Amino acid sequence: MAYILSDNIISPLGETSEENYLAVKSGKSGIRTYAKGYHDIAESFTGSFLFADFKKIVFRSVKKAISKLNVDIEKQKVAFILSSTKGDIESLGVEDDDKWYLSEVAKDVALTFGMNPFVVCNACVSGLSALILASRLLDQGSYDYAVVCGCDTPKGFIISGFQSLKALSLKPCKPFDMDRSGLNLGEAAATLVLSRVLPQHLSSNKVWTISKGFVRNDAYHISAPSKTAEGLYKALRETLYDVDKANLAFINAHGTATLFNDQMESLAIQRANLSEVPINALKGYFGHTLGAAGVLETILCMQSVDDNNIIGTYGYEELGVSGRVNVVKANSATSKKAFVKMLSGFGGCNATVLVEKKEPVTSCLEYMQEVSFIKHHKVSMSAQGAFVDGKAVVVDNDNGDASLLTAIYKQKIGSYIRYYKMDGLCRLGFVASELLLQAEGKERFKDCDDRAVVLFNRSSSISSDRKYLESIQSKENYYPSPLVFVYTLPNIVTGEIAIRNHYHGETSFYILPQKSEEQMYEVLDTLAQDKHIKSVLTGWIDYEDDTHFEVDLELIEIRNK
Repeated sequence: MAYILSDNIISPLGETSEENYLAVKSGKSGIRTYAKGYHDIAESFTGSFLFADFKKIVFRSVKKAISKLNVDIEKQKVAFILSSTKGDIESLGVEDDDKWYLSEVAKDVALTFGMNPFVVCNACVSGLSALILASRLLDQGSYDYAVVCGCDTPKGFIISGFQSLKALSLKPCKPFDMDRSGLNLGEAAATLVLSRVLPQHLSSNKVWTISKGFVRNDAYHISAPSKTAEGLYKALRETLYDVDKANLAFINAHGTATLFNDQMESLAIQRANLSEVPINALKGYFGHTLGAAGVLETILCMQSVDDNNIIGTYGYEELGVSGRVNVVKANSATSKKAFVKMLSGFGGCNATVLVEKKEPVTSCLEYMQEVSFIKHHKVSMSAQGAFVDGKAVVVDNDNGDASLLTAIYKQKIGSYIRYYKMDGLCRLGFVASELLLQAEGKERFKDCDDRAVVLFNRSSSISSDRKYLESIQSKENYYPSPLVFVYTLPNIVTGEIAIRNHYHGETSFYILPQKSEEQMYEVLDTLAQDKHIKSVLTGWIDYEDDTHFEVDLELIEIRNK
């Protein structure tokens, strides 16, 4: 559990959380339509945009949130967690690549405020993944404070990608509605400051807390939600275990207004026996703000509960999903002080968080169990060769007709046709994980809820980023590829591994300024707080091209002492 001390939202609706909430409460939306050619974007589009500089808006939101504190955190140990899907991707090809890497932006912000940087890049669930990581880091005593900022600034790269997927609507989006026709993209920066110990001046009041949260995978498809809502249902079930549902003011859904996402969410809510709980969605006000969504929407929900209000779902008129759900159409009153925030994203990932306003309690540190990590197998690979538990993997590629990865695939795996659809990062992760799991020698390909997949790198999905940029740079040769665009999300590699092996546990992807075992284990240590996870497939995986890559993966068992 982590205490929430302050917050900020910067969006087209305002520069503070309060301004944004009052705009939403009054029924104002930031969504508008932009003509073809605006900001050199090839097709007309509809959404909520600032067209801001990514790094500047992150700095501004973080500074505003910290300035609201009545405590000095400068001399404390503080984690900075940046949640984003593509960061400053629009600078790709304009300046040196590593200047706009998410890891470098996070490091620059963190250094300014004296914090330790992490980046969560877990597709659309990144914001909730970041809040879960922050809460866990605080619970285990690694940090005194955590500053979580979610931000994406979509322009030509991202907008064209969603257009290529045929996911965007030229009309304002209509979450859960019969006539919904797709999503609108949005832009925002949103920041929350959390603490593990409540400052003295707040200790006598009820406070907002991140009580618990879980990430679960569908293990179904890299870009389509499970038809049975498997991952989201499992995340909801774990988050609400031992929780009185009668105390929930509402569930704030992802509510993208795409045909399949809204349908899937309705099924998850029904399966979890939550059909009577009010649900709402905020995408009609802000659009889909990607890595900012989990943080922004959590803040808005806190503001609304403080105002004894459930925000109406902008654009919703008539139910258009088969799951039995109680969608809130207009603002309505509530006296309850808890809600669930949920998100789903590409790579099959789903996240849910329980947020409550309640009396402060004793620090959770007293109740933390000691855990041990037992390393069972390791795979290391580079262009120079592959090694399993220290032994070289011998492959016959004398003719040089295939990359090392493909040569290993053909001779050691060779039975999974999806391999040839994957990008380089996913091929690397797939081949390395196959060698690792072959070394483990256990029965495979059956549903598994207790294994996580947690991966790290520095350069995100740089190879696919460059390939996708090539497809949209020339007006004469303009052909954005939906398949390439999907692989510009680095967490897709965790989804590919989960799909192959039917893993329904947590899947997460983190970007760090450099390969650091110490920082990776800071994250892995927090995974032990999810008592349902018994093992993790984890490690470093960076890929630039077929001759420049590095992977070190391990299978680690988690044991409570």
